[in-house]
Amino acid sequence: VPVGVMASKHSPDMVLCRRQAGIAVGRLCARCDGRCSICDSFVNPKTLVRVCDECNYGSNAGRCIICGGPGVADAYYCKSCTIQEKDRDGCPRIINIGQAKTDLFYEKKKYGNF
Repeated sequence: VPVGVMASKHSPDMVLCRRQAGIAVGRLCARCDGRCSICDSFVNPKTLVRVCDECNYGSNAGRCIICGGPGVADAYYCKSCTIQEKDRDGCPRIINIGQAKTDLFYEKKKYGNF
């Protein structure tokens, strides 16, 4: 599990799934619990996050939609994201961890610090 995963708002190179959301409820791990999956805020949870069927299948079922850790709580959109209708943009699961994190991993591996 990546250590410093931030929301997609703060890291523009992260890619969100954005397929049509299904009936499965998005989950968050203990470290990401209480966060809005779009804007990374900790205030006013309002609307339950729904993920697509592909993101909730097999080993991904019940995993955190932000970092991929084991899910312990339901994910919610905050009130401001619901008002701006960002909860209707599709599945909010982060597909990749971003190029900067990948580069950091390989730099550490090159020097043997992994």
